[in-house]
Amino acid sequence: MSRTGIAFIDKETNLVTLNKNASINAVLIYPNSYSVGMSNLGLHTVYNILNSRDDTLCERAFFEKKRRQPQTIENKRNLKSFDLLAFSISYELDYLNFFKLMTQIFPEGNLCKRPLMPLVIAGGIVNSVNSRVLSKFCDCIFIGEAEVTLPEFMDAMSGFGNINTKEKKKNFLQKVASIKGIFVPGVTEEQRVGAAFISNVDKYPTSSRIITPFTEFSNTFLIEISRGCPWKCNFCVTGSVYNKFRPRSFEVIKRQIDEGLQYTNKIGLMGAAITDHPQINKIVEYLVDKKVLISVSSLRVETVSELLLKALADSGQKTITFAPEAGSDSLRFSLNKKITNKQILEKIALSKKFGIKKIKLYFMIGLPDETDSDIQAIVHLSKDASKILPLRLNIGIFVPKPKTEFSTAAFAEKKQVIAKVKLLRKNLSSSRNIILSFSSFAESRLECLFSSANEDFFSNHLKNKVL
Repeated sequence: MSRTGIAFIDKETNLVTLNKNASINAVLIYPNSYSVGMSNLGLHTVYNILNSRDDTLCERAFFEKKRRQPQTIENKRNLKSFDLLAFSISYELDYLNFFKLMTQIFPEGNLCKRPLMPLVIAGGIVNSVNSRVLSKFCDCIFIGEAEVTLPEFMDAMSGFGNINTKEKKKNFLQKVASIKGIFVPGVTEEQRVGAAFISNVDKYPTSSRIITPFTEFSNTFLIEISRGCPWKCNFCVTGSVYNKFRPRSFEVIKRQIDEGLQYTNKIGLMGAAITDHPQINKIVEYLVDKKVLISVSSLRVETVSELLLKALADSGQKTITFAPEAGSDSLRFSLNKKITNKQILEKIALSKKFGIKKIKLYFMIGLPDETDSDIQAIVHLSKDASKILPLRLNIGIFVPKPKTEFSTAAFAEKKQVIAKVKLLRKNLSSSRNIILSFSSFAESRLECLFSSANEDFFSNHLKNKVL
């Protein structure tokens, strides 16, 4: 039996109650696999918001390559039978799965001219980076954070009742177009829609609503301890899209930890910059006192503490990840990532001291102003690091993203990338303590195209049957 559906449900601990008498039936769709989707706290948040309402029932659906007709995993319902299709999209390459799903849901014709119902909405970080891409295929696109805007949208939908005529749908869309953070194509101008952000993150605790073994964080209760990032790296959308850095208070996090420990002894701390939380050591001390198995989403070399490294090692975590991005200090500083090779090696040595067995390092190639000496610097830093601990190198290709400082930078030419990959392979493949993996050039190029696409890009491709 496929894991999707019944097998997944059987292994889940679901902390959310579905309202079977609801007047609005919604389906939350993640256009990627179950394991990827259920690792995303944004999905948990929207699922909880919708099912916390007396008037709404929300089920889930994911992308399955072998399934021709997508279904919900809760009750195996056909997605077209719902009143609201809510897509949560985190990665540009998932646009392709979005269109595959939409074609399966609406096989009868033009996706730009769908039936009146169900309504189709989309949210997720890629839509906050570029809200135009799906504007011809969605009734509404959510920009920013949905904790405030989604309840307002649902209040409006509930107030309209059955949206069964063109006039009622037109009036409904005009009403929700006035909500900050909601872009309604054809009603509002995309550039005039302000992103919605929550100022007090303590009012909206974010944590797992479903615990499952079928994710990277198996049977782990995930807690978002902060939102945004204080570092503003020139290539990264997180710092540019998610406004200022907003840590949650220790009191709120402590309550979430206590809730999670009712179901599992594994707690995951999530956020773009968790080690910058002003009370991170207090949080770690509380987890250690509770004898919790700790995992984290990311570590920054600049701010990771000895206490956290020791706690991770004592929890049984054998591998930790740092992201130098570049091999030379000078190129790294040009990214506004101001850490030195010396600091990186010192933190790797400290990790070994506390019992960490392996290190994973993320680098990018094809960066603006990158030279061959910068690629050689990756070789030198990697060899130095591998003398301390076994190393896995993940080499990505720089993709310029809208709303970042590097938005107008060029995407590297294929022959340049191939030459840099050859140089790295030649110098590192024979190293006993180093494992290399590289991003696909073709996929990175698609990511680049999709991230800056306009509203006509996909409609033209669909018309020409390219997708």
